[in-house]
Amino acid sequence: MKVCILGAGGCFGQNLAQYLTQFGYQVLGIGRSMPKAEPYTLGFRFEYHIFHLIEHFDLAWEDIQRFNPDVIVSFAAHAGLVPQSWVYPEAFYATNTLLPVKIAQRLKCRYIHIGSSEVYGSNTGPVNEESPIRCSSPYAVSKAAADLHLMTLKDSRITIVRPSNCYCPGQALYRLIPRAVYSAISGTKMLLAGTAQKSYLHAEDLSSAIELLMRKTEPGVFNVGPESPVGIHKVVSMVAEAFEMGLDDICEVTEGRKNEDQCYWISSEKIMRLGWKPVISLKDGIEDMARWGRKYSEKI
Repeated sequence: MKVCILGAGGCFGQNLAQYLTQFGYQVLGIGRSMPKAEPYTLGFRFEYHIFHLIEHFDLAWEDIQRFNPDVIVSFAAHAGLVPQSWVYPEAFYATNTLLPVKIAQRLKCRYIHIGSSEVYGSNTGPVNEESPIRCSSPYAVSKAAADLHLMTLKDSRITIVRPSNCYCPGQALYRLIPRAVYSAISGTKMLLAGTAQKSYLHAEDLSSAIELLMRKTEPGVFNVGPESPVGIHKVVSMVAEAFEMGLDDICEVTEGRKNEDQCYWISSEKIMRLGWKPVISLKDGIEDMARWGRKYSEKI
C-alpha cells in the first residue's frame, strides 16, 4: 500500500512513516521544513519532498498525484502554542481549516485527517465522538471547522482521527514532556504553569491506531487516547524521577493562563471495538523520552 503523509516533517508524521515502513508500506512524506537534525529524526530517513502546502498547494498536489497514493494521512496543521491562535488566528484558519477543504475537493483516494481532541473543550469525564464540540480557542475552532466540513461531505473515503496530547522522542522542546527532559539534562529550570490535566499518548500508539484504520477502511470520527488524564505536575514529576531528581529540581511552578481548559479527557471505546488499544504506559513512555534526552544531551 502506498501512503502519502502530509506534515511529515514533524515528529508524529516521522513516527508514522517509520512505523508503516517496518510493515512494508511505501511512504512519501510532504512537509514545508528542511530535514531536521538527528535528535529530531532519530536517524530515520525516508522519501521526503519539501513543499509549503499553503503557498504551493498546486505544485504539492501534482507531486502527490505522481506518487498515486492509496491513502493520504494529513498531520499538516498550524499548532504551535494555543495562546498564539488569539494573536494571529488567520494563520491557524488558513492551514487548519482551508487546507483540509482543498484536499477534500481534489481527493482521489482514502484520506485520514488528523484532528484534535481540543475541539471538545474542558470536561469532567470522558467524552466520545458524539459529544458536543465546545471550543475555547481559535486553534480549536480552526480544527473543529475542518472536521465539520469533512463530516458534511459524507464521503466514505474520509476518516477523522482526534488524538489526545501525543509525545515521542524528537518532539519540539517547547512541548511539556520534552521540555521537562531538557530541563533535567541541562539544569535549566522550566516554568510549569497551571494545574491542567491532559491525556498523554505515545506517538507509536497513535501510529498503530492510524495503521489499523487504514486497514479497516472505517469512515467517520475516532478518538484516540489513553484511559484517563494525568495532571501536568504529575507528568513533570515522572520526568524528574526518570533522572533521579525532584520536581523542584527541574521546574518553577507559576499560575496558568486565564480561562485555560482544565481537563482533556476522551473516550476511545469506538476504536477499541476495532481492536486497538494503547500499549505504551506513560511511565514507559517517559523512560523512552529520558533515554532520548540522555543519548542526545549535547545536541538537543
